[in-house]
Amino acid sequence: PNKGRITGMGIRKGITMIVGGGFHGKSTLLQALQLGVYNKVDGDGREFVLCDPTAVKIRSEDGRFVCCADISPFINNLPFNRDTTAFTTSDASGSTSQAANIVEALELGSRA
Repeated sequence: PNKGRITGMGIRKGITMIVGGGFHGKSTLLQALQLGVYNKVDGDGREFVLCDPTAVKIRSEDGRFVCCADISPFINNLPFNRDTTAFTTSDASGSTSQAANIVEALELGSRA
């Protein structure tokens, strides 16, 4: 049913950078987007907070295992000329683990 006009902030599809000073709402916005993939109870106001159902939360994970991930779109100049088109490590850095997490999310079908 029509609940009237909805106002708020729409975020266009694509890559969006969220920046700002401390205590300006970046984490609050990201938390709302993170929870936007789940169904809500009609009438509590949260049913209008939504995002693409394939969205995932990506974080860096220092020390994680990575196997044969093509992280070359993000990183292409590692020490000792390590191959980033089939990157493997048992102890990923923050940046290499985050790149691997993005690639793996896309492989699993995330579009957002």
